[in-house]
Amino acid sequence: MPTEIAELATELDHAASKVSLRKGTALFHRGDPISGVFVVRTGAVTMSVDGPDTIYPPRTLGPGEIAGLPATLIGHYSLTAKVTEDAELGFVPGPKVAEILECSPRLCMAAMRAMSEEIARVRNALRETPPLEHHEEPTSQ
Repeated sequence: MPTEIAELATELDHAASKVSLRKGTALFHRGDPISGVFVVRTGAVTMSVDGPDTIYPPRTLGPGEIAGLPATLIGHYSLTAKVTEDAELGFVPGPKVAEILECSPRLCMAAMRAMSEEIARVRNALRETPPLEHHEEPTSQ
């Protein structure tokens, strides 16, 4: 993880309240309005797209990583996040995240880099995944 993204996670974690969650607990679902971001302190959180036909590979976050950051800009979560290993997380409400980013150009750039890296991961996954087969139903004559 690049240094500036680790610094962002540390700064967010300093402003966070502690949340302890058990394996299987959902942090948020795709489409939910943002409540805030989560910094993984211990355990693991898996990010995925809901639905059986997704080509987006799940991604597991570990200590020092941030879940839900893109939602601070778009207002809703684009992925579902579930605890996949009992975890202690730091939770930072959305308005507080925005305040932190607005007050520090350095941290704002770190957030942009983290989101850019996520976009690159998704593009690489799309490039490496064969297209889904779509079967058309025969039309009756």
